[in-house]
Amino acid sequence: MIPYIEQPALTIRSYTIYSFGVLVGIATVVGFEIVVRRAPKVGLDGAAAASLAVWTLIWGLVGSHVFDVVAYRPQLLTTHPLEVFKVWGSMSSVGGIMGGLLGGFLVMQWRGLPRADRVRFLDSVAFAFPFAEIFGRGGCALAHDHLGIESTHWLAVQFPSGPRFDVGLLEFLCFLVIGGVFALLDRYPRPSGFFLGLFFTLYGPARFALDTLRTGEARYFGWTPAQYLALLATVAGVALLVAIFRHGGFSEDDG
Repeated sequence: MIPYIEQPALTIRSYTIYSFGVLVGIATVVGFEIVVRRAPKVGLDGAAAASLAVWTLIWGLVGSHVFDVVAYRPQLLTTHPLEVFKVWGSMSSVGGIMGGLLGGFLVMQWRGLPRADRVRFLDSVAFAFPFAEIFGRGGCALAHDHLGIESTHWLAVQFPSGPRFDVGLLEFLCFLVIGGVFALLDRYPRPSGFFLGLFFTLYGPARFALDTLRTGEARYFGWTPAQYLALLATVAGVALLVAIFRHGGFSEDDG
């Protein structure tokens, strides 16, 4: 089994810096840089892409926290309703992904960008997701904040309390695979929207399966909130890929 590693931390005077926060910060920078540097390759203005990326990150942060409170801790809406506005607090990765994509889309709608440009930008964001999440889920793996069921599987972690799955670690490994697939497929030109559809198609089933291993999660009719979103994401991803391969992507005349 995988040995248990205590989360690295650095204490400076009375302030402690944990590896989780550092890696989440790195994930943010990595995602932003990939989107901006990819802009010329997909036919977008770099400055416009940077501005949109900032808005996407902001809405991702908001969506991450709001979804966590509403879907996983709804009791706080009655006991501590102001908790929903503390966007610097708890986070949900699927809420962040959906919030970022939705927020970026709405900002582009408001700016009146053509449909083809909107798809190109969202495709770049989706391409950046697995590479950014390698660091983000790496932080989760070190923080051990997503405990799984007890197991003696070779991918289980030897926690002090006994062996069990560390779902954050498993998702980190999942993003390593998806990132590798993306890097290989990006060696040749792909139609607009390809990586957006592929990300949902690959990550949706993986996230659904991994959530079956989680413990202590809110569940509705046996499924976690993330599993419902994962199912919708999978359907949307497959539908998008089918549409892309039928029509060859999105042209300049679309929208």
